[in-house]
Amino acid sequence: MIRILCRLIGSLLCFFGIIGLLTPIPFGLIVFVIGLMFLIPSTPVSAQWVKGARRKIGFLDKAMHHITEKLPTPYRRILRTTDPKGYEW
Repeated sequence: MIRILCRLIGSLLCFFGIIGLLTPIPFGLIVFVIGLMFLIPSTPVSAQWVKGARRKIGFLDKAMHHITEKLPTPYRRILRTTDPKGYEW
């Protein structure tokens, strides 16, 4: 039940994050990353998708790396699992 709830919340946050990227003040990236933090632990396919997207899209990888540095430790672990380059932490 909790996995389903995490998937639902994560999907909604990612959806609103994408919409938020289109607004004049782009807070959507933060909302999108929070949504990914719900999705990555609950669905292994999303972790693989994020890792592949980070490998292909340099801007996304740099943004995720920058955000990861600023997050508290438990959240860093979640985003580090999707790091394609294996940055030295």
